[in-house]
Amino acid sequence: MTHKRLNLLSMVLGLAILLSFAESETAQAADKLRLLMDWAFQGQAGAFVNAVDNGYFAKQDIDVSIDRGYGSSDAITKLASGAYDVAFGDINSMMEFNVKNPDKPQLIAVLMVFDRPPLSVMTFDGSITTPRDLEGKRIVTSQGESNLRMFPLFAKLNGIDRSKVTFVNVQPQLRESLMMRGVGDAATGFYYASYESFKALGADMPKMTTLMYADYGLKIYGNAVIIPVTLAESNPDVVRRFTLALISSLRDAMKKPEVVAPLLKKRDPTILEPAETERFEIVNRDFIMTPYVKEHGFGDIDPARMEAGIEQVTEALDLPRKPKVDEVFTDRFLPPLDQRRLP
Repeated sequence: MTHKRLNLLSMVLGLAILLSFAESETAQAADKLRLLMDWAFQGQAGAFVNAVDNGYFAKQDIDVSIDRGYGSSDAITKLASGAYDVAFGDINSMMEFNVKNPDKPQLIAVLMVFDRPPLSVMTFDGSITTPRDLEGKRIVTSQGESNLRMFPLFAKLNGIDRSKVTFVNVQPQLRESLMMRGVGDAATGFYYASYESFKALGADMPKMTTLMYADYGLKIYGNAVIIPVTLAESNPDVVRRFTLALISSLRDAMKKPEVVAPLLKKRDPTILEPAETERFEIVNRDFIMTPYVKEHGFGDIDPARMEAGIEQVTEALDLPRKPKVDEVFTDRFLPPLDQRRLP
C-alpha cells in the first residue's frame, strides 16, 4: 500500500472516529424526561405518543419515555414523589395536592390542554334533560373520581337537592356497562371516554343526553401538562422545548388524526383504531379547540376565569386555603402566540 493510500485511509478512519464521538456526544446531550399519562393509551394521549414516536421531542433534544396512567390523582402523587418528571393530569387535583401537602414537592401546570373540562353526567333516560331532573335518580359513579367530587358544586349551582340523588359506586371500567344493565339511570364520566364505551356497548347514541358541568356554571379548567416546581427552576429550557414539541405534534396530528391510532395500538393491542381516532377528534373538537383557544392560542389561560375556578375548587374540595393563580399555572414556558395557533 502506497504512502498516499495510507494517509487517505488514516484520514477516513479519523473522520469516522470523530463522527462517532460527535454522535455519542449528541446522544448524551439529550435531556431525559419521564412522562406519565392520566389514563390508558387512548385518543386523549394521541399528541403525546405522536411526539414520542415521530421525533418531535427528539428534534428538541429530549429523550422522552412515556407510561400509561391510572387516574390523575395517582399521576400527580407519582410526579411529586420523583418517579416522573412530567405528567398529564387534572389541574384541580394538582391544586388540591399542593394545598394539602405543603411539605411535599410542589407542582405547577405549564401548558393548559383541556380548556374545557370533560366532566359530565350521561344518560339515555328521556326524563333527564336538565340537572334538576337528576333528583330521584340513581347515578353510577366511581369513588374518588373528579365528576363525583365536583358534583356538590354542580348541584349547588343548579339547585339540585343532593339528598334526592342516589350514587351507585362501581369500578371505573364498569360504569357504562352497569348503567346499560339498569343499575342506574345515568352515569358520570369524562365525556370522550364514556362516549366510546357506550358506543362499543351498542347504545342508541342519538338518544344520549349529556349534562356537561362546563355548561352549567363550572368555571374550572381540565387536564394540563404538570411538572415539579423544582424542574421549572433547575432546567427551564427543557420545559420550553417540551411544550414546543408537544404543540407541534398536536398541530400536525389534528391535520391527520388517523396517525395516532396505530401509535396507540403499539402500546395497547386491544384498542379499536376507529374508536381511538374518533376519541382523539372529540377531544380536539370539544375540549381543546374552544372559542377562547381559537382567539388566544393553545396552552394559555384566562386569569380571571382561573381565579373563579380556583374559588370553586377551594369550596368544592374544602381546601384549607385558596391558592393564587401563579401557584397553579405559569405561562413562562409557552412559545410565542404564532407558534400556538392550531389548525
